[in-house]
Amino acid sequence: MTQSPLQLTFEVGFIATMLAFVLAFWAAYLMHHRQFKGKWLLETLFLLPLILPPTVIGLYALIVLGNNGIGGLLPVTILFTKQANIIASALAAFPLVYQTIRLGLKQLDAEWYEAGRVLGGTERQLFTYVTIPLLLPALTSGFVLGFARSIGEFGITMMIAGNIPGETMTLATAIYMATLNGDMTQALIWSGWLVGLAFLVLWLSERYGKRQY
Repeated sequence: MTQSPLQLTFEVGFIATMLAFVLAFWAAYLMHHRQFKGKWLLETLFLLPLILPPTVIGLYALIVLGNNGIGGLLPVTILFTKQANIIASALAAFPLVYQTIRLGLKQLDAEWYEAGRVLGGTERQLFTYVTIPLLLPALTSGFVLGFARSIGEFGITMMIAGNIPGETMTLATAIYMATLNGDMTQALIWSGWLVGLAFLVLWLSERYGKRQY
């Protein structure tokens, strides 16, 4: 089934952000509460995509997902499919979501946990009734910012998903293709959708991301 760039961008953006959100939350939570050798190296790897060019991340993803990597062991093809779109957007969103949640965890007051333990709360109860409610602003901001990053992803997407009309062409890659073909009208239309989505994301972030619990 073919999809328009707008439809694909929404679908891929949501799925990729959910995937990145779940992985980033547990990664940030475990990194915050556990000490082990090589922790700094793992944290560096998590944040590396924030400073590396997307094409570099895309190149390594292309190697890993290709026939000489993990892709060669799988019964299905990942490269240049919708699945590759999702992976590309998740790779772009993960470090941003991780960093937002990590900073949120660092700002939590330890006195809340001490009070909970004094009252006889278990670790599960502290997680459910202390950590999650206090972390909600960071969780909301992380999800919204991750979604904003995923719908605008271009470099990694071009490397591992390509720009196949109706299959892997997102708004970002559609703008590139229209510009390349000299169709500035279509490029402006697609970019208008992306700008509109960006404003919506910023509005949601301002409205829900700064609430206090």
